[in-house]
Amino acid sequence: MKSEQYEELCRYFIATKTGLTPEQVKSVTIQNPKREDLPAYKHQIDLYWETGDEIALYLNIANAKWRGEDKVNQPDVMLLQQVRQKVSAHKAFMITNVGFTAGAIAVAKDEGIALHIVNPTFNVSDLPTNDRDLIQTRLHAIASESTQPIFSHRIEHRGLEFTSKPSQTSSSVVSPARHETRVLAQKPTRTSPSATNRTSCGGESRGGQGWRSSGGRGFGSNVNK
Repeated sequence: MKSEQYEELCRYFIATKTGLTPEQVKSVTIQNPKREDLPAYKHQIDLYWETGDEIALYLNIANAKWRGEDKVNQPDVMLLQQVRQKVSAHKAFMITNVGFTAGAIAVAKDEGIALHIVNPTFNVSDLPTNDRDLIQTRLHAIASESTQPIFSHRIEHRGLEFTSKPSQTSSSVVSPARHETRVLAQKPTRTSPSATNRTSCGGESRGGQGWRSSGGRGFGSNVNK
């Protein structure tokens, strides 16, 4: 299978999984913002699409790599993360037919990059070459003639898959609180003779949980009141 054929299969795969049309999963070239006295350059994005809900839109990018035998390695995933930052994408996907090295998986888990393995389940010699529109048309024809999906798919890593450690004091599973309020111990205060029945309340500290970025790293602050 040639690289452009595999890229079109991955376009079809993404469109199928997201409910988009293949035309909405684009291939684009993005100009990097030019800084003074530095040369201009561009980012070539294999697959580029938007998803969203009522309150926000999300930019997704994917790199489709057809390989003979060699697995996608650590530098490939690190480069994808750099491109993701440069184009301000919310999510990045690496798609290949062979799998990933341990180093590639480690970077993906650290950076929140999704890893997918996609392979054709049909005779790839039926696909045209060099003309992407014809390739996509033929993929749809093969799919309409088949009772089975035209690709196999395995998720290696979806991104941001953090596991909670069980409590050491209880065997029951407790869901972590979305917000946390911590109350400091009360401190004694001086009272005047005319106010012997008054009590004093200690200060209260509210600890906000940090939001998580697309790279999976939390940030936040505590505000004392």
